[in-house]
Amino acid sequence: MSHAPLPRRHNGRSATCVGGAAGRPVALTVRPALASDGAPLSFFFDTVMRRDYFLRRGQLADMLQSPYHTVWVAEIDSILVGVAITTRGTRLVNALVHPAYRGLGIGRALVRCSGAREVRAKLDMSSGDPRPFYAALGFRATGETNDKGNVEIMRLEAKPAASAAKRVARAG
Repeated sequence: MSHAPLPRRHNGRSATCVGGAAGRPVALTVRPALASDGAPLSFFFDTVMRRDYFLRRGQLADMLQSPYHTVWVAEIDSILVGVAITTRGTRLVNALVHPAYRGLGIGRALVRCSGAREVRAKLDMSSGDPRPFYAALGFRATGETNDKGNVEIMRLEAKPAASAAKRVARAG
C-alpha cells in the first residue's frame, strides 16, 4: 500500500492521508495537548519512545502546565501516533513519531503545525540523524551546538526570493 504525504488543511491543525483499511482516508489531527492527555502521553513516552526520549518523573506534567512549553499531539482516529515539544513557542525541542507510523508525513505535520522556527536536532538518536529531515523542511544548520556536542541548533530559512517576487508582482 502506498501512502501519500499528509497535506495540511487551512486551519494548520489537521491533515488527511490515504492508507487506512481498504484505502479509506485517515484523518490526522495535530493539536496542543490538554491536561487530560497526560496518561496517554506518559504511556507513549514510557513504552514507545523510551529509547529516544527520557522524561524525569513529573516532567511531563510540568510541561503540560507550563507557559514555557507547548506539547503537541498527533492522532489518527484518536490514537496517539506522535508528539512534538516546543519551548518559547518557536523552538522545537523534539518531534517523535511512533515507529509503526513513520514515513507517513506525521513528523512533517507536527513540525509545521507547531510553528517552530528553530530546532534542537539531537544527534545521538537511536533512530538516526534527524538533520536531513529538518533540512527538507527548510531548517538550516547554524553551527551552534550544546556543551556536549550532541545537539545542533537549526533555524528555519526565510524564503527571500519568493517574498521579493511577491512584492514585485504586487507593485507591478
